[in-house]
Amino acid sequence: MADEQLDSLKLPPHSIEAEQSVIGGLLLENEALDKIADILNAEDFYQFDHKTIFQHIAKLIERNRPADIVTVAESLESTAELS
Repeated sequence: MADEQLDSLKLPPHSIEAEQSVIGGLLLENEALDKIADILNAEDFYQFDHKTIFQHIAKLIERNRPADIVTVAESLESTAELS
């Protein structure tokens, strides 16, 4: 029992579903990045894949390019960061 409690303390608080929602929301509405950029950055993501996807979305938007499922996938493939 003590080991289970100790193991649960090692994980930082996180919500995979919340991360997915943020990414999905940004893909649907790129302008939302302006609203959350001051309070959320890539380092706030627990899951590495989500962190990487968020970084690519942000880079595309900062370059005034649309960030949608196609452009983000192309961006990820061009850097081979995710398989």
